[in-house]
Amino acid sequence: MQCIVIFGIQGSGKGTQAKLLSESLGYQHVNIGDLLRDQVSRGTELGNEVKAVIARGELVEDELIFRLIANAIQANAKGIVFDGFPRTEAQAEHLGRHFTVRKVFYLDLSEEEAISRIGARRVCQSCGENFNLNSKKPAKEGVCDRCGGKLGIRQDDRPEAIRKRMIEFYAQTQGLTSWFEAHGLLARIDAGKSVEAVFRILMEGVS
Repeated sequence: MQCIVIFGIQGSGKGTQAKLLSESLGYQHVNIGDLLRDQVSRGTELGNEVKAVIARGELVEDELIFRLIANAIQANAKGIVFDGFPRTEAQAEHLGRHFTVRKVFYLDLSEEEAISRIGARRVCQSCGENFNLNSKKPAKEGVCDRCGGKLGIRQDDRPEAIRKRMIEFYAQTQGLTSWFEAHGLLARIDAGKSVEAVFRILMEGVS
């Protein structure tokens, strides 16, 4: 099965772009963070294993991630847009063994801008809809436009979790740029541009 990977530092907009790209191409959008949070919210055995890890902003072990992905892939999917996977070279190698990688996009954003964006993020406690006080404000402060639920800050968007995730990103995930470049798959995109501008570049990259 074909896949496209979008990765970058927390706050780079990879979730937004992955959603837009999957809708445009008719691909399944697989967001690893959402899969993990779903397991936690449903109180599954797997969810209980990772609950504390997510709260601390740590990366979950590879084998657990592989299990999540295998269970999430739809058999009739035209293709997959991966968001938040892979995060390590071992995960990238797993990806290469099980999927045909069409393109990998690295959304490049400064740490300062990423922190600013993350601090403005809000999520609905009821339906999971995402908002941003800078770029996608709710019509009514603190209230979800979709369902009227209460907006809050994600556990892994709290300052202590953000710092830990960024340290881990630079230590592990950013090293993937060299790995994908060596395989001729990587395209770097300036994630400081507008959502519309970044999406246009993504679409040109897969055309």
